[in-house]
Amino acid sequence: MRVVCISHRKDVDGLGAAAIVAASTRASVVLSDYDDLIANMKEAPRDIDGLVLCDLGTDNADLEDFLSEARKVTARATFTYIDHHAMSTTTRNKLRRAGVRLVHDEKECSSVLAYKTFEKSLPLSARKIALYGAVTDYMDDSPLSKKMMEQFDRQMVLLEATMLSYALGRRAGTPGFAERIVSELADMKQPHEMEGVPEAAEEQLAEMTALADEVKAGGKKQGRLAYMITDQYSTGNVAKLLIGAFGVPLGVALKEKNEGWYEVSLRGTSDCKVHLGRTLAELSGRLGGSGGGHAKAAGCRIPVAHAERLLLELSKRA
Repeated sequence: MRVVCISHRKDVDGLGAAAIVAASTRASVVLSDYDDLIANMKEAPRDIDGLVLCDLGTDNADLEDFLSEARKVTARATFTYIDHHAMSTTTRNKLRRAGVRLVHDEKECSSVLAYKTFEKSLPLSARKIALYGAVTDYMDDSPLSKKMMEQFDRQMVLLEATMLSYALGRRAGTPGFAERIVSELADMKQPHEMEGVPEAAEEQLAEMTALADEVKAGGKKQGRLAYMITDQYSTGNVAKLLIGAFGVPLGVALKEKNEGWYEVSLRGTSDCKVHLGRTLAELSGRLGGSGGGHAKAAGCRIPVAHAERLLLELSKRA
């Protein structure tokens, strides 16, 4: 059986979900971001038996294009969509009507959902991969993750997960690095055993320490949020550091990924008043972009010209 897995390339949860699918189905893996998802779906070979999509929440702005491509896939192959981003009942129903097998739960990360989906054809050690995704997505207190964590030394899992996340932050721009991580995870290799990962994690730790000072100097406070324009690969890290630096419930990091467009990451605390994923999906759609995410972590892509409006709207709601 020939399977292709398209999964989120920017975090451990996406890589972990891809590794779990690859270990179970021998799938060919294509790592994607949100803005090239539909292009990657179009490029999937026509003679595949199955397509598995992981950790790439679709949103209202791109939904009709996504459904159009999904129908082309389901006309000739199975299509399994594993995700945990906020999704409306309307979208869920449309996906199912298009023939998509939807595995969706906002309470669990994508790698845990992938593990549960393919559990029967996986070794027990694959549970660690699922937990790496849960830890780094701040979802290891979920029902399934809690049960799995009881079977391991928690500190070891936290260390391995953090090492992998920091190494990805340091080396993700290196061609082939993320793909190698997926391949080695699929072979049940642990992060500390992977060539260059411990060293890259240590380098990233040093950079994060310096970055905390940069964020404090370069960030700006606006109401109950703090924001900063950055060139860091991991905008999520910058957003999180902004919260601590300015004592606010919402951090917003903006990076000009393509000319005229900002990639934006949001991180919130328990004091943040809104569901960030749903709020960002609505705001970014109105401002000519697209986005979404979880309750306290979300991201979007918007025109640079509309960034001030986005910050103003978020500051009113945070």
